[in-house]
Amino acid sequence: MPTLGEMFHRLLNAEGQTRAARSVEYFGWFDMSLGMIILVAPFWAASILRIPAPTLEGSNYIRLVGLLVGGLGMLYVVSGRLNATGFVFASLLDRPIVPVIMAVLWYLKILPGPMALAFSISDFGGFLWTLWAWGADTRYRPDTDSGFVAQMAAGFFAFVSGVVRNSRTFHPDGRVFRGTVRSLHPSDPGLARAAERLVGAVLLRIGMGVMKRGMPAWLADRIPDAPSIAARFYTSSTPEEIRLERHAGEDLDLLATAGGDRLWKLLINLSTGGFANGLHQFDYFRNIYSADVPYKIDNGGLDVWVRLVPDLDPAVPTPSNGVAREAALTSAVARRATVRVEAQRTGDTNAPFVPISEIRFEEEIEIDQEALHFDPIAGRDFVPHGFLTRVRRAVYPASFANRGQTVAERARREQEGAGSRLFRYLNPRPIVNDRMPQPPEDAYLYTQGHWVRPVGLIVLGIVLLSGLYLAIRFTRDSPVEYADDELHFKHGSTGGERLTGIPYWFWVALPELFPELLPDRKTGRGFASFGMIYEKGGDPYELPVGVSMRNVRGIDMVYLNCAVCHTGTVRTAAGAPARVISGMPAQGFDLGGWAKFLMAIPLSEKFTPDRMLDQIRKMQDDPRRVVAKPDLINRLIFKFYAVYAARERLLMLRDRLSFVDNGTWGPGRVDTFNAPKALLNFPMKEHPDFRELIGNADFPSIWNQGPREGMQLHWDGNNTSVNERNLSAAFGTGAYPPTLDAPLVLRTAGWLLSKAQPPPFREFFPINESLATQGEGLYKEYCAVCHGTREAPYRHNPQLKEELVGTVIPIAKIGTDRWRLDSYTWLVAANQSTLYAGYEKEWGFDQPYPQRFSHFRKTGGYANAPLDGIWLRAPYLHNGSVPNLRELLEPASKRTKIFYRGNDVYDPQNVGFVSNIAEQDGRMLYRFDTAKPGNGHDGHEGKEYGTDLPPADKQALLEYLKTF
Repeated sequence: MPTLGEMFHRLLNAEGQTRAARSVEYFGWFDMSLGMIILVAPFWAASILRIPAPTLEGSNYIRLVGLLVGGLGMLYVVSGRLNATGFVFASLLDRPIVPVIMAVLWYLKILPGPMALAFSISDFGGFLWTLWAWGADTRYRPDTDSGFVAQMAAGFFAFVSGVVRNSRTFHPDGRVFRGTVRSLHPSDPGLARAAERLVGAVLLRIGMGVMKRGMPAWLADRIPDAPSIAARFYTSSTPEEIRLERHAGEDLDLLATAGGDRLWKLLINLSTGGFANGLHQFDYFRNIYSADVPYKIDNGGLDVWVRLVPDLDPAVPTPSNGVAREAALTSAVARRATVRVEAQRTGDTNAPFVPISEIRFEEEIEIDQEALHFDPIAGRDFVPHGFLTRVRRAVYPASFANRGQTVAERARREQEGAGSRLFRYLNPRPIVNDRMPQPPEDAYLYTQGHWVRPVGLIVLGIVLLSGLYLAIRFTRDSPVEYADDELHFKHGSTGGERLTGIPYWFWVALPELFPELLPDRKTGRGFASFGMIYEKGGDPYELPVGVSMRNVRGIDMVYLNCAVCHTGTVRTAAGAPARVISGMPAQGFDLGGWAKFLMAIPLSEKFTPDRMLDQIRKMQDDPRRVVAKPDLINRLIFKFYAVYAARERLLMLRDRLSFVDNGTWGPGRVDTFNAPKALLNFPMKEHPDFRELIGNADFPSIWNQGPREGMQLHWDGNNTSVNERNLSAAFGTGAYPPTLDAPLVLRTAGWLLSKAQPPPFREFFPINESLATQGEGLYKEYCAVCHGTREAPYRHNPQLKEELVGTVIPIAKIGTDRWRLDSYTWLVAANQSTLYAGYEKEWGFDQPYPQRFSHFRKTGGYANAPLDGIWLRAPYLHNGSVPNLRELLEPASKRTKIFYRGNDVYDPQNVGFVSNIAEQDGRMLYRFDTAKPGNGHDGHEGKEYGTDLPPADKQALLEYLKTF
């Protein structure tokens, strides 16, 4: 039995500590630190773990947890430093059980989920670390400094070289050259001595980093890649000697790559397209090749970075593809081109690189590429060091040992199946690394058939596959697509789900969880009470018209598209089935009410992860769902992130849009340009202009957009570009410049430009044809000048001088409510011209769509629009203040002052929707008061507007308007 003094001595010095014991010690330090944090700062720890703020008494229980965790950590530290093998083995048994125990405690609601997850991750991660360290102790002798990362990398590249490729992994397609080296006699004595050590012969392999043999040239040229040079400096016994095998200590193998003077810079460069750090993929001689590891030279007296710099001939044209690159290399060798070896002292990034030697190409040689091995270890008094060198010392021999050593052996392995190669990999022969002299304890890289290797391979495979799966999952961006153009209009994505989307399961759960915020307070109907259209008869699981879906980062997200405001329903009588009509104003959809619903949710105490997940669990097994029920990853995202993120986003929007009173909109209307003012950071709350605060207007119809190109669009005619008008409106669907899905939006635009048409009135109700014929003349006399012809293009070509369709009538002449006109200011127009900035052709944006906005202008009135489908565009005027066409032919004094909006039952006599009842089929309609600001029904009256016509003429004109 050792004395206590001896034990304390062992504790302080940790003599003979194995890797496994060291991993246990480090895990103990982690646990002790975690325990101290919880003990000293329980309230802060609770906030980090997303645990509800504890009471003073509750904080003492959290401190007790911290004390237990810290005490357990101390036990791990002591056992690890004492190299207690039994305890280390016991830790391999107990730590994998922790996640199971945590899961049970979380399920029983004994332990909060975040705390259970934190302990599960830390303990299971520590278990994996110790397991690997135990395996390394059995595979290697103690105290090797190759490290866990190096061992993992060695196992991986040995698998790639021996099983997957049957050839080396790095730079497999190079060309080999013989050259000579002379000193450039630098003034620094240490560098001069190092330069003299390099003098002699050199073997160069020049090539690209990625395996591209067999690829089509067009594909190979598009994959980011970096040229590299591997050089073997040696003293030849004859001028023609080709040294394929390195002579230990005598020869130096130098590996250098273009695209970054450090490995991490190169990796980032290639992963982002390979355009940084002076990287020229198609020209070997315009690159600088960095060794990426520091070297000790001059007997360790100097520590330097080394690079190779080709001498560029400016008369040689720059190659632009892989074929030209190789041709330029051939030409350079023929003219005996040179490459400088330069060195820079470490520790000062501003120190100059000093040329020390020069390599001259002599000839290209043909050899077996696999017979030439470059080993990144010391030679000719150049000693590499650092983390990358340690990794290379493990990776290169492992790769070499696991692939065929001769041409015949490689050819034989090519005929083998993957199973034979895998069996050989899992049962390696002992390979003595006589090519890379290292300390004796590192001589054996592998031991025969140990169980750790297959287990390690399995774990590595699981990690890689998991990483690949997560990478694919969290980069997924897949919209639901539709073969039919009109169906695409109803449900196709504009891209808004990417940034503004709502998880599908939140979408279906919210109206069930918050029925008190719905207009009718009824569950089981989704958002139908806001006037959203469910074509399957109120199925709350289906997506209503105007809602699209896209899988973003593994979550099915939904949001609005154009159809939500531009698709409505028509019924010929109460109780009759509704017909859905694409392109008409969504006269029944209360966008303002729906927005108020969303803004009220974050204020509710029910909006918590647990309540949301409970509601989702109640609904997820219903066969009517349109997506799979949430998996474990999505449930964790919903629980620990999504609800909190949604609350923050909704509270932010609630604050930024607080100056907009969306309760004044009512069904079929929106304040078009006040929300964009918040998006453009106008200080509307601090410096509001009362005249700007109300801009309520009806949803317009959007049929026949092609003939409208060049007309003044929007109610006030502030734009003449159909594309800009549509892209501006798409902001309401969350389709901003970074999120816009241009191809899908273009598909919708194409349908609207050339195919979208209003249905004829006679499909629903009869028309008195003789009376309509009488009305045609009246239309030409009173209406055609401003509203054009019945058929597209609505105007003559060339346009007649008296035609005003698609132009703006001054507000003083038209006399209608001016609130919408005043809400759109010249400052808004100026700021809108910054939208899609960077999409200019002259700045290099070569796509035809989208383009920077340039057509928005402030006007002084309202625009004359064509009247296609006018019978479906009730209520009338820009603010929807006149319920039907019959009243529009009356002076303002005879128009209804209070009526009800949101009905889809049609009134063919008055040509509009039924508006004189407050409720229809159980749905409360919106009371519209024309006396309120922005709701005025004056204007568009007088002799020239037909309001003075006799009743018979008005009836004839109405009958003709039904034919549009």
